[in-house]
Amino acid sequence: SRSTWRISPAGRPRPCTRQSPRRRPMLVAALPLFQLSLLPSAPSPILHAPRGPVTVSRLGGSAIRMEEAGNAVHVPSVDQKSVGGNVVHQPSVDELNPPMGPWYMQSGTAYAEDSRQYRRTVYMHNEWVKHRSSERFIKNLRTIGDSGVAQGLGKELTVATSIAIFCVLANVGLTGYEDLGGTMHPSALQDIAFFRNIKALALPTMPFTICMPALSLLLVFRTNTAYFRWNEARTLWGGVINSCRNVVRQANTFFPEDAKSEELKDVLAVNTAAFAKALRNFLRGPTDDKVFRSELMAIVQTGKMTEAQVNACMAAKNRPMFMLNAMSSALRKADLEPMDRSRIDSSITTLVDLTGACERVFKSPVPLVYTRHTSRFLATFLLFLPFAIWPAMADSWNHWATIPATTMIAFFLLGIEEIGIQIEEPFSILPLEALCNGAIAATIDELVSAKRDPTAYNFPLKAESDLQLPMGAPSPVQDMSGVVVSTGREQQMLEKPGLLSRLRGGK
Repeated sequence: SRSTWRISPAGRPRPCTRQSPRRRPMLVAALPLFQLSLLPSAPSPILHAPRGPVTVSRLGGSAIRMEEAGNAVHVPSVDQKSVGGNVVHQPSVDELNPPMGPWYMQSGTAYAEDSRQYRRTVYMHNEWVKHRSSERFIKNLRTIGDSGVAQGLGKELTVATSIAIFCVLANVGLTGYEDLGGTMHPSALQDIAFFRNIKALALPTMPFTICMPALSLLLVFRTNTAYFRWNEARTLWGGVINSCRNVVRQANTFFPEDAKSEELKDVLAVNTAAFAKALRNFLRGPTDDKVFRSELMAIVQTGKMTEAQVNACMAAKNRPMFMLNAMSSALRKADLEPMDRSRIDSSITTLVDLTGACERVFKSPVPLVYTRHTSRFLATFLLFLPFAIWPAMADSWNHWATIPATTMIAFFLLGIEEIGIQIEEPFSILPLEALCNGAIAATIDELVSAKRDPTAYNFPLKAESDLQLPMGAPSPVQDMSGVVVSTGREQQMLEKPGLLSRLRGGK
């Protein structure tokens, strides 16, 4: 059975007995256990628990943890209203592109931008099984009409198809047409002197044959360059995840176990999680400001951050660096050994380097001259392509096969260029919400909670008198007071003639 939960604006989940048709989710969503849906009339997400009991717990005032069978999914407890297409959404493998308005508006730039949120895919075990299924070819061919690339290129494909239709109709008017019975009828335009010398609107295929290799190389280089940028962004965020975890892990290890240090450790952990969200906010742009502010205000309710700090962060020109500076401030106030302080500061320095690397990827696109030349080359190629295909389709009725052939070629060539454009700016299609809320904030919460659990790291240890060295292992060498001075290879050096006696004699 399926039980439905709705997150209220106050952050409290409450069950819903039914959903009216106006509030029906537009699309089945993508997390392994729970599904987030975008409601046209209600901004808050809906959580569907497909099976088993659900446990709800608060994580530091900033997230709700929905647990089932030992797994957890972290959903922001604040109002996640869509602002310019920016909503928390994790698509599934089988998810189709969502309908966005009337059918004639489901294409073009607006659709391509709004649909980017549905490309933030998070894969788990079941998704990988579906991804490598042998049925993927049939499924992908069956859903080709629902392709987001095709809908994003609706206007371009319409232009290419229209030119192909014009080519067929114009040549029918110039050269005559064949009726359904196979009888050829001459064109009435041949009686006019101007059209008498025009045989057909057609081009030789040789120029296209020569240009095709150059165009293919341009498209391949364009797509590969964009993929390298996407892969670098993914790698950088992997480093952000690891470094944020290291900061909290090192704080757990090096901070003293007193009230003041525990408070500072909480502040450092909260600022670390807030840094990741600040970096996400910088990379997503102003459309993420409302969500980011509400996340910070949720932290204020826990007492780990002041409202003045939230306002100062929102007013900062570089919000990630503001949060990194807050982390350094908490570290400076802690009573730590210089070496321990240096280790944690080194992890914060790594976060600074990763932030700068993300800024570099975001602010520097592929050279515009390369992108523009590829687009001009491809557009010119497709504009004249129907006139080169028309003679080769003579075996079809009135060369009508020119139209679908042009459409399919334009779809695949434009699709390759469109994929390169879509992944060139990778941060708006990476699942940053899942990384911030799950991989970073949730893990930090578990690290801090486990440290304070007296049974979490209470490993059974044997008494020193019960410890036995492995067979063949050398016994420790002790000095005159019984303190161990060496073992292993060092003992072999001490056993040299006269060395051990000089050591014990203080010579």
